[in-house]
Amino acid sequence: MNKAIKSTIRRLSGIVLLLLGFAGLVLPGLQGILMITGGLLILFPEDTKLGRKIRNWLNEKKRQLVEHRERRKE
Repeated sequence: MNKAIKSTIRRLSGIVLLLLGFAGLVLPGLQGILMITGGLLILFPEDTKLGRKIRNWLNEKKRQLVEHRERRKE
């Protein structure tokens, strides 16, 4: 596929996920935060500063959830 077409598809899918995420914040049944995060990850890949910040934040949240789950098992 052409590089320009891939870039356009990536941007459109990221924007669609962002819009669905914002709608999901007010509508029941949609996971708003999850879709917003997915949209941001698609729009800002790892090689950008914002992409690295988003991934670091997600990794920190994952670590906190695992620790919380381990504490509840005890």
